[in-house]
Amino acid sequence: MSMKKFTLFFVFVTLFTLTSCIKTRAQLKENPYDDAGARTVAPRNVETSPAGSLYAVDELKAEITRLTGRIEDIEKGLTTGKSYKDEDIKKIETRLIEVEKTQFEVLERLKGLAVATEKDPKEHLEKAKAAYDDAQYETAVSEVGLFLKSNPKNAEEAIFLRGDSYYRLKEFKKAIVDFSKFPEKYSDSPKMPKALLKIGQSFDALHMKEDAQAFYQELTDKFPKSPEAKELKHQKNSHSDKKSKKKKK
Repeated sequence: MSMKKFTLFFVFVTLFTLTSCIKTRAQLKENPYDDAGARTVAPRNVETSPAGSLYAVDELKAEITRLTGRIEDIEKGLTTGKSYKDEDIKKIETRLIEVEKTQFEVLERLKGLAVATEKDPKEHLEKAKAAYDDAQYETAVSEVGLFLKSNPKNAEEAIFLRGDSYYRLKEFKKAIVDFSKFPEKYSDSPKMPKALLKIGQSFDALHMKEDAQAFYQELTDKFPKSPEAKELKHQKNSHSDKKSKKKKK
C-alpha cells in the first residue's frame, strides 16, 4: 500500500469515530470551504444551550458526510492513477484534528452544563413537605419519588412523608410498604413508634385486624411510654366504650 493510500485509510477510519462532534452556526457561515474542498471546522465558542447543541450536532454530522465524500473522491482518483498533492491530504488531516479538538471541548462544556442545570435533590424534598402541608398529597408523593432517585444517605424522613401521604390518600397498601421500611431499616429512628401505629391503622382500614394487632402489640411492647402507645390505648378505650353503649341499648 502506498503512503498516500495508507494516509487516506487512516483519515477515513478516524473520521467515523467523530460522529458525535458539534459545530456552531457561526463556524458554518464563516469561510466554510478550504482549498482542498473540505469545510473548515476550527473550534470556537460552542453553543451550550440544549437547542443550539442539537442544531450543531446535525450540522456537524452533515459536515462529516461532506468530508467523507471528499475522501472517497480522492480514493477513487488514486485507483484511476490520478495524483494528489500531499498538501491537499494534509489539509484534510488538519481538519479532522480540529474536529476532534472541537469534540473534546464540546463534551467538556456539555458536562459542565449538565452539572449546572441539575436540580438539587433536596429541593424535591422541600417541595414535598410544602405540598404535604397544603394537603396536596399526590404532589408530595411525586416529589419524594424524585428525591429518592438521588439515593440520599438519609431517606427516612422522605419515606415517612410519602407513607403518610399515601395513608391520607387512602392508598393503605402503599402506605404499609413505606412505613414497613422502619422496622426493616430504621428501627432506631424517632419515627419508629409512629410508623408502627400507622402500619396497624392501615391494616385496620383494610379490615385485616390480626395483622393490625401484631403491630399494635409491637408498639406497646417496645414503646409503652410513647405518645403513639397512649394514642393507641385511648383508641382502644374509645372503641370499648362504644361497644358497651351498643350492648346497653
